Amino acid sequence: MSKKKIYKIIYLQILPSLIIGFSLGVITIWPGIISENSRKCFFKILKDGSDGSIKAKTLFSISPNYLLKIKNAKNNYFKVLLVGDYCLRKF
Repeated sequence: MSKKKIYKIIYLQILPSLIIGFSLGVITIWPGIISENSRKCFFKILKDGSDGSIKAKTLFSISPNYLLKIKNAKNNYFKVLLVGDYCLRKF
């Protein structure tokens, strides 16, 4: 097989399949990602907490179980995942 045929197979068959599979996987895990309100919730919480202090209004918008999980998270990456999980799972 020539290099052109290999690249053609990769670009026309394998790459689109990976992109579609990844997209469907993310939508399956977080169905609210296609909803604009969920994305607004996610970015609002991130923006509000980016300076280190969070308003009481934002705290009351998150359920107590998620607040405990976020507080007990070991690193910032996991905290962001939990915020995204809260906002994007409520559909």
